[in-house]
Amino acid sequence: MTRLATCLLAAAAVLVARPIPAGADFIEYAVGDGLVFILQGKATANPGRTVTFRHAKFGNLYFSLYDVKIHKVPTLSQQYEKLVAKANLKKDADEMFQAGIWALRHGMLDKHYAAVDKALEFDPKHAESLRIRKLKAEMDKPLPESSVEESELRAFVPRPQMRIATSKHFILLYDTPDQPDKEKGQKRPRHEERLELLEQVYESFLLTFFSRGVDLEVPKERLKVVLFNNYADFKDFSVRLDATLINAAGFYMPEVNISFFFDHGTDERFEALQQMNKDMEARIKELVRARRGGEYIRLANTLKLLTRLAQESQDIEVVSHEATHQLAGNTGLFPRHVRVPSWVHEGLAAYFESPNDGAWSGIGAVNKRRIQYYRALEPDREHSNIDFIVGDQIFDYAGNIGSTLHGYGQAWALTHFLMEKHFDKFITYYRKLGEFPPDMTIAPEMLTTLFNEVFGSDRGPLDGEWRSYMRSLKTDIEQVIGD
Repeated sequence: MTRLATCLLAAAAVLVARPIPAGADFIEYAVGDGLVFILQGKATANPGRTVTFRHAKFGNLYFSLYDVKIHKVPTLSQQYEKLVAKANLKKDADEMFQAGIWALRHGMLDKHYAAVDKALEFDPKHAESLRIRKLKAEMDKPLPESSVEESELRAFVPRPQMRIATSKHFILLYDTPDQPDKEKGQKRPRHEERLELLEQVYESFLLTFFSRGVDLEVPKERLKVVLFNNYADFKDFSVRLDATLINAAGFYMPEVNISFFFDHGTDERFEALQQMNKDMEARIKELVRARRGGEYIRLANTLKLLTRLAQESQDIEVVSHEATHQLAGNTGLFPRHVRVPSWVHEGLAAYFESPNDGAWSGIGAVNKRRIQYYRALEPDREHSNIDFIVGDQIFDYAGNIGSTLHGYGQAWALTHFLMEKHFDKFITYYRKLGEFPPDMTIAPEMLTTLFNEVFGSDRGPLDGEWRSYMRSLKTDIEQVIGD
């Protein structure tokens, strides 16, 4: 592999280092000096020692058999159908409902609803399924058109060239192109893709809590969102609001109840990657004329796919994170005017964020980046410490050492544990936080006292259970290839 090829792929690797949920074959694609990519799709070995790799969204790529290692895993649909078959055999409504919960957690909303309907066939009075059906009917009610929401968006972002689009639950102010960019493989305009993703997060968020017996408020008006076409415009706007947003990939402002994003194909990293694509294409034309272009053609096609996956993955991770902040503040989970501690807000948003290879993957995925930052700080028991986290000192500490990601890692880890293992108590804790007076700064001692009221003051057992749970967590890639 040439130095140019290795450098191009190394640049792409930085962008697509994301955990991928098991849904088909995984392939390890090795290039250069030990550089390995993990891709998900359908891999088929061909005569002539080549491999056809089909990605569900982006089509076919071709590799040398010597460059890849294929890991066969059951698809998500196959795993779901196995759960459904067991429930069908028993005609068990509870077991069928749990199959639906599994589908929800893996981003398959249509199969979630199908399982709920099937559970009601077995037991027309099945309470949990009736709750979901009632919620679905509530979410499907048309929301009234509101000129006020558009006026609020335009007043806060006074850019006349920006346009308005709506979906069932969102109103979007945007200036991305109204036509898809076919050169980038887009089939629909970016604003339509963004609204679809927002709707998936919206539905999944509410379903997660209602399916576990927690009633939230279904918003009665569309949630306001802004999408900038250019990163430079987004950055300029963000810094004018708050200098600390200089490195933000997206953010939510509870004061005005608006989320802000940009098209992740327009920041400096993606623009550099697009230029690399163009340089590679020019080089390929020269090599094809010299009949030496096969390796470079495969490389260029791979780079295009990785670039598109990187863009989609970053969109999904950022949107699912920030939309969770907005939904928590508009469903009564965290009242918008209560200063909920950073670890609570960011931990929940990180729990719901969905890193993936270009598709919404559901809820509670084990994020490779988050778990790595948790593991890096875990031996430091002074700072990887339940009291240090719940007192909300963790983000101050992380900021002082120049790595806020360590704070996110600890907040994500504790939230993941409490959501999975102590859900009812955690919801009680959330509710108690919501009872504090609006805009009151809650001191660390008060936060610790509140946590003790719900979980008890003896940290030993809870701490041991938390660390044991975190040692058991693996990303989906780790489960498949044993990293």
